[in-house]
Amino acid sequence: MGISRHWRLGIVALVAALGACSGPQGVKPNMAVPGPRDDAGGDPAQACGKVTETPLGQVGTLLVWNTQDTLFVRLSGVSPWQLTESHAYAGTSAPGNWWDFPAQAVHDPYVGTFTYAFALADLGANPGDTLHVAGHAFLMTPSYNFNEAQGHVEFVVNRCGTTPPPPGKDIVVFNDINPFDNTGMANDNNKLMVKNLVNYTTSGPRGAGTKVLFDRGRDSVCGGTGECNDSNLSTMRSIIAGEGFAIEELGSTAGSITALPSDVKVIFLWNPRQTFTNGEINVFKQFASEGGRVVFIGEWQGYYDAITLENDFLGKMGAVMTNTGQAVDCGYNTLPQASLRPHQITQGMTNVTIACSSVLVPGPNDYPLYYDSSNTKVLSAVATIDATPLPLGFVQPARVTMAPQGLHPLLNPSSATGY
Repeated sequence: MGISRHWRLGIVALVAALGACSGPQGVKPNMAVPGPRDDAGGDPAQACGKVTETPLGQVGTLLVWNTQDTLFVRLSGVSPWQLTESHAYAGTSAPGNWWDFPAQAVHDPYVGTFTYAFALADLGANPGDTLHVAGHAFLMTPSYNFNEAQGHVEFVVNRCGTTPPPPGKDIVVFNDINPFDNTGMANDNNKLMVKNLVNYTTSGPRGAGTKVLFDRGRDSVCGGTGECNDSNLSTMRSIIAGEGFAIEELGSTAGSITALPSDVKVIFLWNPRQTFTNGEINVFKQFASEGGRVVFIGEWQGYYDAITLENDFLGKMGAVMTNTGQAVDCGYNTLPQASLRPHQITQGMTNVTIACSSVLVPGPNDYPLYYDSSNTKVLSAVATIDATPLPLGFVQPARVTMAPQGLHPLLNPSSATGY
């Protein structure tokens, strides 16, 4: 009786794992079967839209992204685990057994990461299509511990070549107040970001506005004596004043916004916790249609308990992005230039300082401004506002269900930095 393909590949994996420690360094992996199996490399920073990450068992990660023509599938071991053999699948149907995956490679010597490339045309996939992507690997540590791991994710192919919306007539979302506090503003790049936020050229009468509104009302979690107080934002306020703008307080309550003064160019909404009525949404839409910019400052779930309000506001304004509440890069961190994306707001910047930002999931017409330190999670984004007025009785369908309190048990809910 012949040996089954399943057992034969398992034996190959074990032999490769046991023999890899003596393999010459720098030798390219031996390919087990034909297919799209080159170590394609690729750079997630060049991804079109979202980069998706999922666990590869308990000892690795599976990273998936696409460019204009190619789907990349990267398998990685978590130190000290390394790949001895890997297998990848991408297709419109669910994956079968790993030994039938079309892309396979034996790694001798071991490798920490390996990337497969699939032509989107070969998969028959277009932007917006959902693909099943799976990875499987045999892994080993330098002390010869052996493990097997796999992961599976449904990945929506991202559209490439999205043009950033023009400045003004837009909504800008930062799910983190700390880029604007005095610690964040010690970074000259953060100062430049604030200048770019208020200094932009746009059509419409708001482009000549000379005032910036701060709304720290609506029971703001960081307003008044909180972390958005005047003292903690003193550097930001001086930067805005130095650009020739007067800062005025709005201090709104639910339903109180019936118009915005004609000389206002930008409005900052700081952690609001009272829902905006449809009438107020229409005031913002009119403001944007005249060239105004709305900046919404959210936060992570735990510190900020109004994420459902934020997502409702964004949806009604025409932005498809949602705040997931997930906190990343807690404590003050300076993200490198690779995390930035080109836009009028990031123009001239080489990095940005943040602290414990919540993660955004952008929609197809939302444009990321910067990603987290892993360059896989969007932390700030911008969208063009849909200026069409809402019917006063309109109800925005709920799009995100948040986990209960305690989502981040190790973080301090009384501090925006998480500490």
